[in-house]
Amino acid sequence: MRKKHDDAEVVLLDDGEFRIRLNGNYKASSAPGFLERKCVPGVATPYGYTCVGSFDKSHRFNTSDEAWCADVDAVYDPETDTNVTLVAVGVGRMDAIVSLWRRRHASVVRYP
Repeated sequence: MRKKHDDAEVVLLDDGEFRIRLNGNYKASSAPGFLERKCVPGVATPYGYTCVGSFDKSHRFNTSDEAWCADVDAVYDPETDTNVTLVAVGVGRMDAIVSLWRRRHASVVRYP
């Protein structure tokens, strides 16, 4: 059974505009998470937040099992074929969270 959006929601940081929220499908002590920006609730953003970044284990970079990465949304770059900017790679979980929080204003906003 899938959890409702507000069940077991853990917000680590919140400045009134941005927040870092843990993925509720994982144990809080090892959960990946999302950088979210407050926005007008709508069809695409029913809870009034839009995801503008994330942090997770960095399996895609073939680093150790304990290494994490973080990224923020960016304008699509055809040369790299990506729409994110990496802000941390191969670091500890807390360093990934800190890097994500420090670069939150660099994220591209898709919803007002």
